[in-house]
Amino acid sequence: MQLRRLYLWITEDRRIWSALFWVNLLGSLYGFYWYWPQLRETPWYEWLIVPDSPGATFLFTILLGTMLWMGRRPAWLAALAYVSLMKYGMWTAIVLPHHAIWAGYWLPEDIYLSLSHLGMWLEGLLFSLRYPVGRLWAVVALGWMAFQDFVDYLALHTNPTLPDNRLLGWAALTAVGLSVIWGGYLVVRNWREVESLAA
Repeated sequence: MQLRRLYLWITEDRRIWSALFWVNLLGSLYGFYWYWPQLRETPWYEWLIVPDSPGATFLFTILLGTMLWMGRRPAWLAALAYVSLMKYGMWTAIVLPHHAIWAGYWLPEDIYLSLSHLGMWLEGLLFSLRYPVGRLWAVVALGWMAFQDFVDYLALHTNPTLPDNRLLGWAALTAVGLSVIWGGYLVVRNWREVESLAA
């Protein structure tokens, strides 16, 4: 009962939405700054697909803003935000600890990034449980994750910079697996929600 009350408080209280808005906005700005060395070496027309995690938190920031100030929850935006948060949040929380164990040392930044990305995963999961997006947009979100994996690891190699390039195969396998898991979860979760919900 206490957990359900906490869950409803997080997903329904506008004060929590406001706090999450600023946390995600600041996290997005830090994330784009973290990606800047990679973005400088990437053609500008590929920038949209490069910063995976800050892109996810920025989508969620926009979603929270529309909920707070417009009283709307666009289903397409919610679907992309949820699945991106869950996938990339867990991806970082798997790949960085894997590298730390493999290399035999932990960096403070790795610990911070792993924990903060687990927070991304959690907020994506909680809001996806509370607010459905409809079958159509869940399928579109799954397709977007598959496209991201394709361009990141096969077509354009726009994957995030890794602490060691020997992790590339593991990182790609993890990304594809999480696309299937969390994209599939969103589709199953919303399969009976035929209509796209925008309010």
